[in-house]
Amino acid sequence: MHKNLSSVTAAIAGTATLLFIGQAALAQPAAKVLNNLPAQARQGLAPLFTANAIGQAGLNGQRKGSPQALLDLLKASLSKAGYAEQPIRTTIGAWGFSATWAPPTGTSVDGTPNGQQAVLVTQATALAPDKLNLNLRFEGVAPLSTQEQGQQAPKSDATPARPSISVPRGLF
Repeated sequence: MHKNLSSVTAAIAGTATLLFIGQAALAQPAAKVLNNLPAQARQGLAPLFTANAIGQAGLNGQRKGSPQALLDLLKASLSKAGYAEQPIRTTIGAWGFSATWAPPTGTSVDGTPNGQQAVLVTQATALAPDKLNLNLRFEGVAPLSTQEQGQQAPKSDATPARPSISVPRGLF
């Protein structure tokens, strides 16, 4: 009887271990998920060490166009690949944009902190007219409530800020 009980206990422990390992194996490293993004999203971007991102991985590079045109291109290509924009976390202006995207169903990013969900962060910063720096990475965020998921982002002010910085004469 004792021998049978040990065998049953070992079988249960082995099954539990396989289930745990199987679930962990489904999560992919952030760098791999980034490299599997649509080609239009990755075009011209290179891998980048990103300290605070999940997996410390990101893609970064310069793209031509306006913030709105680039965001529209990303919306089209990422949506087609199954990513869902989180409009409440989207901002856009003459300076650039920031938007987050829930990964497609079944996509899990390894290293996502407990209690958080991995989202694809897309950020573009204007460098010059029609020239943007684009950064893509995964970050862990608090899951959105059902109500927040359907909310639209507030409208941004399209008027570019005109900072007033006085430079003392003779400094340059």
